[in-house]
Amino acid sequence: MVCRSTAFGLASAVQLIGAWHPDVPRPYLVVVRDAPLRLPRAASYRTKTLRPRVLGIVEVPYLVRLREADTPADGLTHRPVQKAAGALRRQLGLTD
Repeated sequence: MVCRSTAFGLASAVQLIGAWHPDVPRPYLVVVRDAPLRLPRAASYRTKTLRPRVLGIVEVPYLVRLREADTPADGLTHRPVQKAAGALRRQLGLTD
């Protein structure tokens, strides 16, 4: 599951996970930073409350190149995006 690092984004994640069917495996939560700033207080609190209800929480750093890319392939031509993508894959337990 993916959300932005805003209060609204994490409130939406709280709603969705609150309605999660118990027979469906718990998801990972991927929080995409929307600015090079600290999380808003409400977003930080919601992240903490979600932690026990998901397999894990992974954060994607704010990368200006992602905002400028027309396609995912364009974004992956930049080293910081490549590093972030690799870190995300490792944290989610994915292999190449």
